[in-house]
Amino acid sequence: MLGLLLSGCSTLGSVGADTFTLQGELPADFALEAQAHYGVANGCNGRARTRSFESDFEDSPHAYRFRIPVNYRDGLCEMRLARVGLFINGRYGDKDWQRTYDNGGLELVDALPEGAPRFDGNGRLSKTAECIWLFQLSKAYSRKGEVSRLLSCNGAGAHLAISELINKTVELDISISTAYKPYLRGYWLKTQHGWKPCTGRWGTDYEEHCTEPPQFRTFKMNGRVCSVFPNCTE
Repeated sequence: MLGLLLSGCSTLGSVGADTFTLQGELPADFALEAQAHYGVANGCNGRARTRSFESDFEDSPHAYRFRIPVNYRDGLCEMRLARVGLFINGRYGDKDWQRTYDNGGLELVDALPEGAPRFDGNGRLSKTAECIWLFQLSKAYSRKGEVSRLLSCNGAGAHLAISELINKTVELDISISTAYKPYLRGYWLKTQHGWKPCTGRWGTDYEEHCTEPPQFRTFKMNGRVCSVFPNCTE
């Protein structure tokens, strides 16, 4: 299901808005929020505005599509888009704390930086943001010993020429790697069965920098006591 939500501090003026389309594909259990930031483009005594566009989480891969105003009139003020902040949201469980996000953004400029991609002949610019889950033992006292994840995404942004944007389409697909990486390098040891958290160096309740020979500890995941991530048991 395509998700679209437009909200802000004011409604669009009677003149209407010139728009561009932001669309793409999301993996299962991912959602996207775009925050469009506007500044006053004429001499009017107005304030900056922000409008939000959101897609929902779904259990299967799905599409999103937002029509974002490039400029519009708010009373006597001409508002112009300055940038679009992106929040790539991922979930890995049904609890509130098992949701996290990474940022991206579309920066509007008068002239594109050298080497920046441009719209093709069909008025489309396509990119893929590549994401991966990073895991660690939670630092929250109430979840001591439980594995938590962080989301890290590369390529979730672009420079766009403001003069070329109206009626164009930016296609940003989000992909998620099937591999996992520890958030702290050298604190988990990769084995044939998966990743094992080290201990024995400082005597803390968290993973510790691996010793030689390595010593390992157990951890909790979804109510189970585990020795290896992500499969829990060896």
